[in-house]
Amino acid sequence: MEEINGGNRWTLVRVGWLLVDLHHFVTDDWLGDMHDHPARGISIGLFGKYREETPGGARIYRAPWVRSFPASHTHRITMVDHGSCWTIMIMLKPVRTWGFWTSAGWKPWHEYRKAMELEEIGNDSK
Repeated sequence: MEEINGGNRWTLVRVGWLLVDLHHFVTDDWLGDMHDHPARGISIGLFGKYREETPGGARIYRAPWVRSFPASHTHRITMVDHGSCWTIMIMLKPVRTWGFWTSAGWKPWHEYRKAMELEEIGNDSK
């Protein structure tokens, strides 16, 4: 199990570039900013629901669902009614690096996380 932004992830299959994960979302994306992905994704809703925020608006997804989106799909997940949601996420061949959309524009994930860690250290020293 690996902690992810908003929950936990278990890798079920990793063969070459193909990745299949089980996700359990239990809280809103705690990083706050919207993000994209390195590859086309196929999301399969197993149980529960979540709200997906995109630059174009928001929508609630209730299991069951099957949906696909490109690597460039920008979103943020929030929970509905303090519930949780289980999904299978299939990631296809990576085509780009992924990152976060901030008020200063897009940042690669590793730069974003580094900036967040530096901000936390600064807040801890106050």
